Amino acid sequence: MPSHQLKKQIRLVTICLMTTLGASMPAWAIDCTKANDAIDKRICGDAGLKAADTAMGQAYSAILKTAPDAEVRSMLINSQRRWVAARNEWFSSNPGDRPLPLSVLRKAITERTAGLADRSDKGFVAQAVAQRGFLTKYTGGAFSGFDTSCEFIPNDNKQTSFSYQCTAAVHVQNKDRVCSLSTEFASWALYQYYAVSTVAGEQAKPAAFCGDQSGDVCENGKGGGWDLSPDANHFPAPKNDLPKLDTEANWPLGETDATWFGQCLTSPTYPPAQ
Repeated sequence: MPSHQLKKQIRLVTICLMTTLGASMPAWAIDCTKANDAIDKRICGDAGLKAADTAMGQAYSAILKTAPDAEVRSMLINSQRRWVAARNEWFSSNPGDRPLPLSVLRKAITERTAGLADRSDKGFVAQAVAQRGFLTKYTGGAFSGFDTSCEFIPNDNKQTSFSYQCTAAVHVQNKDRVCSLSTEFASWALYQYYAVSTVAGEQAKPAAFCGDQSGDVCENGKGGGWDLSPDANHFPAPKNDLPKLDTEANWPLGETDATWFGQCLTSPTYPPAQ
C-alpha cells in the first residue's frame, strides 16, 4: 500500500477513535466511590454539595448534546475542565488562611450549573455561534484564537465572597495582519491592551502596542498612543495553536472593541501614521 494511503487510513482511524471517545465521555460529576482529593471528599461528605455537583454534571451532559458541531463541543469540554481546575485551585489555596464555608462552594457550583443550563442567546452555545459569525467576517488564519485564563477571585479585600472571572487575549487574523485585545485583573481593576502583529511565513511579529483604560482605544486610533517597538514582555507574539472559539474570552465584545477590530483588520495601514 502506498505510504500516502496508509497515512490517510491512520488519520481516519484516529478521527473515529476520537469521535467515539468524545461521544462516550461521562458527565462531569464526582464519583464518590473514587474520591481521593480534599475537594472531592468534602463535596461527597455533604448531601447538599453532592446534590449540587450531580445537578451540574447533568447540566454539563445536557449542553454537550446541544453542541451543533465538534468545534463547539470541544469548546464546552475545555471550558468545563478549566472551571473544575479553577475550583480545585481556589479550594486548595484556602483564601484568607481559613477553610471556605460550604455555602460559598455550593453557590459557585450552582452558578456554574445555571450557566451550563442557559439556552438563551446569552448561553455558551448561542454565544459560540455568534462568535463564529463575527470571526467569519475576516480571513482567519493560524494566529486567530483565544488564550484564556480563569480563576476565582475575591469581590472585596475582606475576601467574603468570590466570583469566577476570566481574562484573555483575543487574536483575530485578516490576511497578514493580526489584531489583538487582552485583559488583565490587577489592584481591583480591569486593564485592557491592544496590539497589532504582522504575519510573515510561520511567525507573527508584534508591530504596535498600546494600553488603554479610557475607553477610546488609544486616542481613537489616531496613533499618538501606540508604541511601535513593543516589548515582548508586554505583549508576546500570538501563538498559532490556540482554540478558535472561546465564549469566556472577553466575549461578547463591547461595541467599541468590535468597531476597533473592524478598523484594525481592514484599514490599509494600522495604526495610523503618527
